[in-house]
Amino acid sequence: MFFANRIMAAAALAVVFIMALSAVPASDAIGEDLSGTYGSPTNIDIAPGYQWRYTAEFPSDLTEYVTVSLKVNDGNIGSVSGKSVTVTIPKTATVGTVYNVVIKASMTQPVSQTSYQYVTFTVVAGLSVSGTINDIIKGSAISFTPTGTSSMGSVVWTVTSGHTLPVGLSLSNGKVTGTPTNLGLQTVYLTATANGQSATLEVSFTVYSKIVGGSAQTISSYGTAVSSDAITNGSDIKVTWKVTSGTLPAGFTLNKDTGVVSGSSTAVKSTTVTITGTAGEGPAQTATKKITIRSEPALTLTASASKILTYKGNAAEKTVTIDTPGTSNLTWTVTSVEGVSIDDGVLKVKSPTKAGMSQSLTVTCKSAYGQTKTVKVTLAVEDTLSATGDSRLSVTAGTEGSTSAFDVSGGSGVTYKASTTASGLTVRMADGKLYAKGTAAAKDLPVVVTISSAAGQTVTKDVTVDVYSKLVFTSLPTGGAIIYAV
Repeated sequence: MFFANRIMAAAALAVVFIMALSAVPASDAIGEDLSGTYGSPTNIDIAPGYQWRYTAEFPSDLTEYVTVSLKVNDGNIGSVSGKSVTVTIPKTATVGTVYNVVIKASMTQPVSQTSYQYVTFTVVAGLSVSGTINDIIKGSAISFTPTGTSSMGSVVWTVTSGHTLPVGLSLSNGKVTGTPTNLGLQTVYLTATANGQSATLEVSFTVYSKIVGGSAQTISSYGTAVSSDAITNGSDIKVTWKVTSGTLPAGFTLNKDTGVVSGSSTAVKSTTVTITGTAGEGPAQTATKKITIRSEPALTLTASASKILTYKGNAAEKTVTIDTPGTSNLTWTVTSVEGVSIDDGVLKVKSPTKAGMSQSLTVTCKSAYGQTKTVKVTLAVEDTLSATGDSRLSVTAGTEGSTSAFDVSGGSGVTYKASTTASGLTVRMADGKLYAKGTAAAKDLPVVVTISSAAGQTVTKDVTVDVYSKLVFTSLPTGGAIIYAV
């Protein structure tokens, strides 16, 4: 009985095998529900263009007798090689489409058997990647997480083979981070994988120079052309400059490409402007610089005299006025010498303590706008004037006589003068000597000798003049003793 049954099963299996060699039938409509015929299916989610491979396994005692074919093959997506089934989803398949594949296993001997596996293939979105990195300014950090989506599993990111990340960047846990060090166009090459799928992503961005302005600067014109410093920026950002605060004074202009303010003026004026540079390329960025422009006439000093003459301890103030053109506020200083000062351009000397006829005073004048000039004035300080000499002079009536020269110390440019109130006496000074002449004999005639210095010192010397009669015979030889011979 068992043997007869095996013969019948083998015959039945042979019939099935012959039928399997004929054209494989498909379902009436792609994706129709065949569970009523083949039971609940095993569903496979798969993306367009991808394959599913499956090698069927059977009880070991049947394997050699089993033949595999496709009972249902929607869209002819399946193929069989031996006991292996390959399903290829068309690249043009629409997401959501369901394909039926019914795998048929059959044998005709030693018994006839048939078994089916019902598999549905649902088309899902494949691996898609996207992402952008905005252009940045050099020195800025990047934190870029590329987008990778797949219905077939989690996405893993790696740097695409044959490429490296731009210098300064690294990839970790699906995120690109770091600070690029090079200027210009940079490209990140990444590869995403998900359950056998892979897709590449190229993201390019540009690193632009960082705009710079500059430290505040002051330029001063005294009728000559002056310029502020040029501001150097990367040519890639094409910076242009304009005045955004304040107004350039007459005679000055701004170079829009270099940020240089230049010009000249003699007007007494101080103006501060702010210039702003704007990048013409790359991310929006600006920078500023403050420039103060000062102008005034060239500073000159003209002294009303080149010398101050005074004497030691003189309480009377001596001055020299130093003239300047109209400029900004002036600050005055003078060589430190006792009794010397300067006030608003007036050099003053009062009660000097040090004698010296060739003392050099340096007057320094500074304008608030940065000019400095000096002028030298000689300070001549006489020592205290004193004199010694004859206090009495005897002369013969009618004949002029003189004293010795007076010994004078201190002072400078000494002059002499003699005066008397005595009647019949004339006096004069010459070569430092007193000359006197009387018309008649007289005693104790007063004479005052005045000695003066160029700086105004005066000393007097009292001299008493005695006028004696001219020696003459007041008797005639009309009588007298006769001398006899011996």
